[in-house]
Amino acid sequence: MALPNLLIVGAAKSGTTSLHNYLNQHPEVFMCNPKEPHFLINKEIGLKRILVGIDDFQEYEKLFFAGKENKYRGESSVMYLMYPDIVIPKIKELFGDETKIIIMLRNPVDRAYSGFQHVKRYNVNETSTFEKAWEISEERYFSNTVITPASRYQELGLYYNQVKSYFEKLQYVHVIIYDDYKADFKGEMHKVFDFLAIDKININIEERHMIGDWQWENDRMKKIMIKKNSLRSFLKIIIPFKSLRKMLRIKIKQSTTNKVLEMKKETRQMLQEFYKEDVANLSELLDRDLNYWTQ
Repeated sequence: MALPNLLIVGAAKSGTTSLHNYLNQHPEVFMCNPKEPHFLINKEIGLKRILVGIDDFQEYEKLFFAGKENKYRGESSVMYLMYPDIVIPKIKELFGDETKIIIMLRNPVDRAYSGFQHVKRYNVNETSTFEKAWEISEERYFSNTVITPASRYQELGLYYNQVKSYFEKLQYVHVIIYDDYKADFKGEMHKVFDFLAIDKININIEERHMIGDWQWENDRMKKIMIKKNSLRSFLKIIIPFKSLRKMLRIKIKQSTTNKVLEMKKETRQMLQEFYKEDVANLSELLDRDLNYWTQ
């Protein structure tokens, strides 16, 4: 059986996409495509919540077949961190206690705002302001059976209990702080290689992943660009070459998007107060002072 023995479990918008792709450059590591199958939670949270998720075991196993000879086969479903009670028992049952877990954590204040911008970019149902979406995020999630768990902007950043569960119930857990990852990428990657007990290699970082500093000018253009429709089908017919269609999408995006505005000062202060206690607990758990996140 070719099942994963390496999981990047989150948090969303904390650099997991780049880490997934950089690890895939290592000859001893195979990271699956798509990056986020979310197999371990899809049935429990609702099959309509993650549109590209996989719920069939055989289909999931096929994702890793090409890496069956590698030391590590991995996936990076970032919603796993928020659902430890569902995910951890399945890791033990399906993959075993030797499974390596990587957790990436970003300032929850910045993570929440970035998460909202991501959902708004790719989800036609998210049209409200961040402040409104934040206020209703939990109520909306539990009353709407198709909305993505990525819209749980408050809960996703409450790391303490999530991380604590992984530490207490699994043997091999490595935490990366996003600030460290940005400031000393090579050093943090070497720590990952040591955690995995694999050779240190040079990583090609020229290609950027999941650049998220933009937003659509209007909902009409967003719907045209992200939903299946007759225009997109027509373009596939008249422009059969994928590379040309990609170039056209880039040109359209450049002319129909704006740079994301900075978070309002009062909103930042509200989020800092919301996360203050959780960050203090997390700092104690990790033996690392992260309280600057909420100051």
